[in-house]
Amino acid sequence: MPVCILIAALAAVSIYGFFHEQLFAQQLWAEEGVRSFALYVLVYWAVAGALLWRGRVQWLIPAAVLYAAWWAGPVAPAVVLFFLGSCYALGHRWAAGTTALLLGAAIWMLALWGALHFPVNYRWVYAAAFAVPYVWARPALGLPEAADRKAAAAMAVLLFVLGTQFLAALKPEISSDGLSMHLALPAAVADQGRWAFDHPHAIWSLMPAGADALYTGVYLLGGEAAAKLLNFAFLALICALLVRVARRWTSPERAYLCAALFASTPLVQLVTGSLFVENVWAALLLGAVIVVVEEGDLRIAGALAGAAVAVKLIAVAFALPLAVLALRGKARVAALALALLFALPPYVFAYAKSGNPIFPFANAVFRSPDYDSATSFKDPRFGDLHPSWTAPYDLTFRSAMYVEGQGGAAGFQYFVLLLPALLLIRKRDQAVIAVVSVAGTAIVLLGAPNLRYAYAAMPLASLALAWLPMRAVAVLGLIAVNLWFLPSSSYYNPDFALFRKQDVEPFLAAKAPVRVLIQRLNREAPGEAVAFFSTDATAGLRATAYTDTWHNEHYWEHVRNAPDPAAIAAQFRGLGIRHVIAPSTREAPFEVVRGFLARWLDAGTTVGPLTLYRVRDAEIPIPKDTRPLAPGTHDDSEPRIEYTGAWLHDKQFAEPVGQTLSYSDVAGDVLKLTFEGNAISYVYTRAANRGMGEVWIDGKLARRVNLYAAQTEWQARVNVALRPGRHTFELRVTGRKDRKSSGSFVDLDAVTVE
Repeated sequence: MPVCILIAALAAVSIYGFFHEQLFAQQLWAEEGVRSFALYVLVYWAVAGALLWRGRVQWLIPAAVLYAAWWAGPVAPAVVLFFLGSCYALGHRWAAGTTALLLGAAIWMLALWGALHFPVNYRWVYAAAFAVPYVWARPALGLPEAADRKAAAAMAVLLFVLGTQFLAALKPEISSDGLSMHLALPAAVADQGRWAFDHPHAIWSLMPAGADALYTGVYLLGGEAAAKLLNFAFLALICALLVRVARRWTSPERAYLCAALFASTPLVQLVTGSLFVENVWAALLLGAVIVVVEEGDLRIAGALAGAAVAVKLIAVAFALPLAVLALRGKARVAALALALLFALPPYVFAYAKSGNPIFPFANAVFRSPDYDSATSFKDPRFGDLHPSWTAPYDLTFRSAMYVEGQGGAAGFQYFVLLLPALLLIRKRDQAVIAVVSVAGTAIVLLGAPNLRYAYAAMPLASLALAWLPMRAVAVLGLIAVNLWFLPSSSYYNPDFALFRKQDVEPFLAAKAPVRVLIQRLNREAPGEAVAFFSTDATAGLRATAYTDTWHNEHYWEHVRNAPDPAAIAAQFRGLGIRHVIAPSTREAPFEVVRGFLARWLDAGTTVGPLTLYRVRDAEIPIPKDTRPLAPGTHDDSEPRIEYTGAWLHDKQFAEPVGQTLSYSDVAGDVLKLTFEGNAISYVYTRAANRGMGEVWIDGKLARRVNLYAAQTEWQARVNVALRPGRHTFELRVTGRKDRKSSGSFVDLDAVTVE
């Protein structure tokens, strides 16, 4: 009874959350998305209903394979099945079933990551290598069967939900992370035969690449579609594991529904519809936990957990509590040795190359000379977030705090049902699952508060829900609500799915125009270096890419700190860059870059908001407006303000004048303007990261301004009275700061001339 009361209370809070956070007012689905989802529902259940009637619902699985073969060509799904069979055959020597498949994938991951270092990454090599395990074991082909009609109906629900993720996975890659890293690496290996690990150029190239190594293996044989289908296959493996283990505490039909409830979580759409790596390390960790729960061979658990860490360092948050719980098991020393064997290679290699085993992170600690060691790199989106006791509510109803999406991205089942399930723990196996899930999530949110990094907790939490008495209708209701919020975890899939091949090119032009321009460059300027502005989506470029992000920090530092646009043009000539992909508006956050885009580029092909430019041999002369500013308020974006140095133009805040700020923390940077009047007010922002600035009038120091404040104060002012007439105003960055300040930034919000 107390559990029922708690569920009712949490359900009431959920109703409050829906209305208070206005979740149903969010713009989730595009009109085309609603139509395509409705079409999928009608077609799927028409087919599934007929198969249920005949007792053959499992035939939906080969039907999906045939659909993938029609959509992407027969090679991609065949390659994925061939590789998964190779994983099973390899792991079958030490394990059975899905555990054997995961163990084989872990072994292949270690081998393929090693192969990336050498010029051996060719199609025929991989085809031959994947065939070797078939010599000693041939996977038996078979389809899961339901115990009865109820279980068959529940299996149909699971396959329906998986189908929503399957259709998203078949779409071309458009995500930022996918196009800048997880697809970029396999594409580069396919072009060059190896991965360069060139961390002075590509800062991210030393980061753990276990999943990317697997994607590379199937990419070389089956292209992009094979890599995306392999990502989906790991989601299917997670669901298969959930069904298998959930039956320890519940009926077959409820086991299928528990897996379907997990698969309906909106965040699953983000990590499966795009080429992310979360499904891979979540499956490996889930497999490791299940081995411990079933009191199996700890050596296998160690190998799987170690492989998860080789995919993403954050997996340590879940592997550590699991290791503590397994300390008393047999073969724990061997398990630890295997965990280290599978986990350490990318980190040891990174240390050998850069002096930092987790390069570029925590570089203020390890101080690699190849990256900034003054402050450690952190995710600017969530780095300052400090979760509190309201985190469960925030994760559920204010998900945008933790992921680049909207409210509801984490699903709703965990908020309502997880705490009641934890109160019903009665057995050791349940306690292991709960401790790893809750402890891992807590460590993640305290250290790197990104909802995607807590993804591995969701399958474990779904297992916890399996021992909670639930009516099927309640589970189906939660699944339905989750499905409505599918697009909430990102902005990549509001249109749900593509059902016509002729829609692919318009889809790419609308969602990832950079891919269209890269294809053009590969045809017309093969092998020539390219500079990218406002995007680091470089996957597929068969040449060296230079981006205006931390991915190419050393290059980008020189560009943004260039003294003038001509210096950037000279740098491009030295690097052999003749082509640029940049916004059609030629806008840029740094003034010197904006000047380069305006004066040194000839426009070519435009696709959506991006244009392919050609670097000019000489600067385009642009007449300078020398008129003084008249009385009135002038925003920092006023074109007559002359910025010198690395000033950043920021449009993310609503509070400043004109909703823009310009700021710099580089000593010696200066901005200058001429005005006509008898007084001028310097409008700026006081904040915790601000430093000391100097106001100069007519070449003389007029004010020293301390911009520091513990709490942000928008539109602060310093007024300087003058004789009527024409004057010059300069704002200089000194590089000095208050001892309490965390930075030395000086900003300009606006000036008011009187």
